[in-house]
Amino acid sequence: MIKIVVIGATGRMGRRICRMVLEDDELELVGAVASPSSPHLGRDIGLIVGNESVGVEVSPPSAIPNLAEEADVAIDFTTREAALENVPRAAQAGLDLVVGTTGFSREELERLKRTVREAGVSAVISPNMSLGVNLLFELTRQVARVLGENGFDFEIVEVHHRHKVDAPSGTALKLADILEKELGEVRRVFGREGEVGPRDDDEVGILAVRGGEVVGDHTVMALGEYERLELTHRALSRDAFAKGALVAAKFVVEAPPGVYSMRDVLFQGSKAP
Repeated sequence: MIKIVVIGATGRMGRRICRMVLEDDELELVGAVASPSSPHLGRDIGLIVGNESVGVEVSPPSAIPNLAEEADVAIDFTTREAALENVPRAAQAGLDLVVGTTGFSREELERLKRTVREAGVSAVISPNMSLGVNLLFELTRQVARVLGENGFDFEIVEVHHRHKVDAPSGTALKLADILEKELGEVRRVFGREGEVGPRDDDEVGILAVRGGEVVGDHTVMALGEYERLELTHRALSRDAFAKGALVAAKFVVEAPPGVYSMRDVLFQGSKAP
């Protein structure tokens, strides 16, 4: 049985993860962490997520080292600011980690990875835990590798709910990173307005759309002179991210110390397409 602490347990994603942990025969929920200002502190997390009482009270982040004494993995879905404090706290307490929080700068992400390595634990860090999105990353690599050599232009469009605070999404930026690696140095253009002139060959446009309650859509467009290819992933429920986080948790407890991506989780030593 893998024992789980969920950090950000009372948020929208955290509640879904807690519920799915409680329903999984291979996992046991032993800790639920929320912001020090959360009105849910001290309440049973089972009642919060709609189940019966499970005997796990919501704790503040300061309780993470104590929770680590009986836990194996911490799953973090919080905010950028909270994760920058809580991920090092969990790693230094000896917990393996699954980090699905987004919005980190490159420097912040490298700092978190360095903290994980220095603590000697294992961590899966990904801007998107969805299994389908991570296959989209692999398909984008292939398309860029083949069509990039044949004069195609690439654009990224992402759509999210009106409540999302960062833009573009971490997933869109990851897709841009993949394109840059395959195409060479690119110039990222975040939307276009006015008389911008003809498109340059090294541009990759990234457009963020916000509205309603869209869970998350991502499209990579490869636009050629005579044809166009689009790769699209649509998340129908936040449970897609929760499911991926649990798959990652089961992977990370068996992995040697180090930092991993969802690509490692998906292929686990086999050759990626």
